[in-house]
Amino acid sequence: MKNSVSISFVREALLLLFLLCLGLFSQVAYGEEAFTYQVRIDVRDTYRELLENNLEIMLWRNNTQMNLDQLRRIYGKTPEGIRNLLATEGYFSPKIMPSLEKVGSSWLAKFKVEAGEPVLVEKFALRIEGVIKSNDSALSSIREKILNKWSLNAGKEFRQLEWEQAKRTALQAFLMAQYPGAKIAASQATVDIKQHKVALELVLDSGPEFTFGKLEISGLKRYPASMIEQMSPIESGELFSQLKLLDFQTQLQNSAFFSSALVEADADSAHPKMVPIKVEVVELQPKKLGFGFGYSTNIGKRFQTDYQDINFRNKAWGLRSKLKLETYSQSIDGELQFPMAQDGYRDSLNSGYERMNVQGEITTKYVAGAKRSRLTGNIDSAITLQYQTEWQNVAGFDINKVQALIPGYSWTQRNVDDAFFPTRGYVVNWQISGAKRGLLSDRDFIRGYGKLTGYYPLSERDNLMFRGELGAVVARVRQDIPTDVLFRAGGDQSIRGYAYQSLGVRQGNAIVGGRSLAVATAEYTHWFSSKWGSAIFYDVGNALDSWKSTKAVEGYGLGARWKSPVGPLNLDLAYGREVKKTRIHFSVGLAF
Repeated sequence: MKNSVSISFVREALLLLFLLCLGLFSQVAYGEEAFTYQVRIDVRDTYRELLENNLEIMLWRNNTQMNLDQLRRIYGKTPEGIRNLLATEGYFSPKIMPSLEKVGSSWLAKFKVEAGEPVLVEKFALRIEGVIKSNDSALSSIREKILNKWSLNAGKEFRQLEWEQAKRTALQAFLMAQYPGAKIAASQATVDIKQHKVALELVLDSGPEFTFGKLEISGLKRYPASMIEQMSPIESGELFSQLKLLDFQTQLQNSAFFSSALVEADADSAHPKMVPIKVEVVELQPKKLGFGFGYSTNIGKRFQTDYQDINFRNKAWGLRSKLKLETYSQSIDGELQFPMAQDGYRDSLNSGYERMNVQGEITTKYVAGAKRSRLTGNIDSAITLQYQTEWQNVAGFDINKVQALIPGYSWTQRNVDDAFFPTRGYVVNWQISGAKRGLLSDRDFIRGYGKLTGYYPLSERDNLMFRGELGAVVARVRQDIPTDVLFRAGGDQSIRGYAYQSLGVRQGNAIVGGRSLAVATAEYTHWFSSKWGSAIFYDVGNALDSWKSTKAVEGYGLGARWKSPVGPLNLDLAYGREVKKTRIHFSVGLAF
């Protein structure tokens, strides 16, 4: 009995499964074909992407739920959608010729679009309301800033995105000053379609005037709050300024004590006076030991170890020491850096020893000095005072002892699109220093030096680099002047095709530094991919005592470029025209 019931159940299940498969097969074999349609938009290429990426009829093309009724509904709405999209680009009277027809088993929706004349700005009216109206100088200053940066002036083509951006830029003039509660009270763009003109009106409300309060610091574990208070450029009670908050944040981030820093103030219009300044920091580990190995055609083999303690003696002093062993030079130096002051300056003391053997000249020197430096935006400046004693041995002749007390000033601006791989912008550096005989110095001299590096993109894959250096030491003779005050040339970052610092003044069998320097470089690079490229270059110049007795030398050649994780890697094959030799140059990283 049980067996017969089981057999009957299995037979019925198999029959049901067969009927189900038969039904599915029938639906596939005899069911209706899937509904499809195509869209063709005949319009200028300038606006094709805008329409194709935003029209509803384009977005529904591959939807399986579409049918003819839904297509006709969306098709009927499409001309209005085209008008709305073109209006954002300043075209308010386009001509649109739509058609819908069946082509084979599919449907084709066509739209021929003529954008027409663009709408031009006829006039712009700016009105400012709020507390600022009682401050004539502030009102005049902000109005002038807004109008100077206003982009939609009379005669300019109107675009919705540019209109929105112009309003945000105008409001920013208030937000960066003492009015962080400012807002756009009203804005209107009145379009005259027949005349193809638009009148713009913007009303800005300054809101109340804000002032700074006290610092509220969080995140400190090792360093005292007084260190941050000392670095703050903001006085309690002074007028609010977003730029001052950003400057304060930049100073903290550049202080070497913190891995991150955030400075902000809540702009609550209900409480505009004495707004607390919130400072949130994440501290760095105070002590670090590092090692490095390397090689370049300039300096040969290199080993380096450095140690730093950014909280020396628990006073937030920065102690740094470095030992460097290279093929041609060996050095050890140290620096004690004090916390950044309220005005952004940082003071430091330094000392060091170096022995160098280059082109037949052996120098041994001891250095002690002080420096006051400041980083403001992309500008780095420093005032220095350095005393050095040096022993010079040229080609085995008698050793000459030189001393100099050298005050100096240096100024550097970096304005490039990428610090590691620049393609646009410039880097400029200039220095001036000197010494007075009798004031711990053996010779009177004044030294000036300038360097400019420019980057210019020709296309997405091609760019030019230009570099120029000029230097001069004003002195009666070059004897009794420290070696690193004088100038040499040649090598990877100078005139390629010549050995490192091999261009200078010949003295016996050695090359020593001269009182003048002039070097120029032009380099063209083509990138085959995002990482690899090739270059051609031309270098010219020399280091010398007198241009009357010495001429400029040339070097030129080809190179390979790789955007490595640690910076640009350059491998150059250069021909030195003066020495009639080919030399390989290898370097990693930028020399600014």
